[in-house]
Amino acid sequence: MKTRFGLAASPIVCLLLAGCNGTLTTVAPPPAEVTTGTGNWIVSGLSQTTQAISPYSFGGSLINDNGQLSGVLHINQPCFGSGTTDVPYTGTVDAKNNLSIQSAPVAGQILTFHGVLAADGSSITNAGFTVTGGCTGSLTGGTVDEGPGALEVVTAFRIPALAGSWNTTTVVSGPILSEEIMQSSTPDSHGDYALTGAVTVQGSACFTKGTLQPGSFLSGNLGQEVVLMNDGSVLRATFTDSYHGPSSAAVRALDLYTGTITGGACDGPVDEFLQ
Repeated sequence: MKTRFGLAASPIVCLLLAGCNGTLTTVAPPPAEVTTGTGNWIVSGLSQTTQAISPYSFGGSLINDNGQLSGVLHINQPCFGSGTTDVPYTGTVDAKNNLSIQSAPVAGQILTFHGVLAADGSSITNAGFTVTGGCTGSLTGGTVDEGPGALEVVTAFRIPALAGSWNTTTVVSGPILSEEIMQSSTPDSHGDYALTGAVTVQGSACFTKGTLQPGSFLSGNLGQEVVLMNDGSVLRATFTDSYHGPSSAAVRALDLYTGTITGGACDGPVDEFLQ
């Protein structure tokens, strides 16, 4: 049975600075693709209730079958299991690329989302969402005002696959991880995109290489790696993908920020191992 880690947002400073411990970076972003929107998505922005305005994000799979949409989201909020709970949905996109989805009820809550799908299928504009019922109460997020100069507080982007070479950058001496990652082109029943590949390690007295195992995945911008090392130990770590649109592709990074190494001489927290 697949085990999903609890996934929480990483410190924003590690997404902005190139020298954070455990940050995997890539130099060559993947080429642009023209699709119907099918793929892995991240939606982020601000939600507003009568009490407060706060960040809100969700992501996961989207499948467009001739205008009929389906997929599974993971919503990084406590009432939705902090990213651990599957939130299936269905929807449509019409001839003018107007997109609308509605989730199945989860803990008494229903998420609806709408916007305009870009011609190349890579983003959604004029986006907004509502969540009703359950422990969140009612909240909304979308474009503030209308017309030229309107502030769009919800953004949605299809995330290019994690394909290619990734290397850690550190600010202190420590082991260096290099990874060759491939991502499944289709999601599993949980809306997760499986990751496979090889890992090499320099500067560790315990192991020199490993392979990504089942349970490694990306969903939205949150994921996890399970790596079997050549000393028999297993590295498990959650990560955040910094991709938030084409402007961030050139500095795309994966921040490995929570996890453990078990079964060998290097047992302990991943963040301490990388220091």
